[in-house]
Amino acid sequence: MKTKSNILRPDMLNGFVKSNSEAFISNEFVFFRNMLSAVKQSMLDKVNSPQYVEVGRLTRVLSGTATFRINLLPYNLQKGDVFIITENTYIEITDVSGDFNVQAFSFKHLPISFPRSTQLRLSTNDFERVGRYMDLIWEVLHKENFSMQTVEYLQSALFNDLKHIQQQSDKQSTQQLSRSEQIMQRFLDLVAEFGATQRNVKFYAEQLLLTPNHLSAVVRQQSGQTVMQWLNERTILQAKVLLKHSDLSNSEIAFQLGFKEATLFSRFFRRETGITPKEYRKRVP
Repeated sequence: MKTKSNILRPDMLNGFVKSNSEAFISNEFVFFRNMLSAVKQSMLDKVNSPQYVEVGRLTRVLSGTATFRINLLPYNLQKGDVFIITENTYIEITDVSGDFNVQAFSFKHLPISFPRSTQLRLSTNDFERVGRYMDLIWEVLHKENFSMQTVEYLQSALFNDLKHIQQQSDKQSTQQLSRSEQIMQRFLDLVAEFGATQRNVKFYAEQLLLTPNHLSAVVRQQSGQTVMQWLNERTILQAKVLLKHSDLSNSEIAFQLGFKEATLFSRFFRRETGITPKEYRKRVP
């Protein structure tokens, strides 16, 4: 069975969207014009377990700050940022200020120009222009018998604009990724994609056309962690989501994560977290 997923928590979304004039939801599209009024701080305080999101989303930060981990990597958001989150992503909210407020919409297919989650810190003019795009999308959504194709065209134009901004920023930057940094970035992309079931150094070394020793040395030098530490953390991340947001049994979760027996999964989970899978399910709200 698939995990349940939504903008924040699977049990939150429908209730507060239906009663909020600043949110739009349909089978094809979700748009928050103002999330401060939709999501109270008390709700955000409950988001202390990883979330899995199947569809992508674009977020425009209006005020406040928030700290996230996206597929294990940390991000700090502040006013003026635009953040593109890719499809099939694991999100952990680690800190949110009381005045954190965003505009956000979902999309089913991420433009190929953004292959991974991307944070853009925009100028005032660029940030306001993105807001005008979003206002126009909101306006179209509230027309009688609106065209979803028009919404998709507007999204495409917005993403093209953001890609141009990113390219201009890259041209002005004098900092180029070293070969080791490129390897680390590609390794983390592979961990995000395969890390729950492929837990050996050789697999990733082969994908990167490196020897296992070379990959291990680069990962430790770049991150201070071993390859296996990254892979174990990725497995735990998915395990937590499945334990909290699905009705799969421990045996089914163990099988999905590549463990031959539920007892092996339980030992692994307890070794990495200090508690058993059953205790995690009970303990996390």
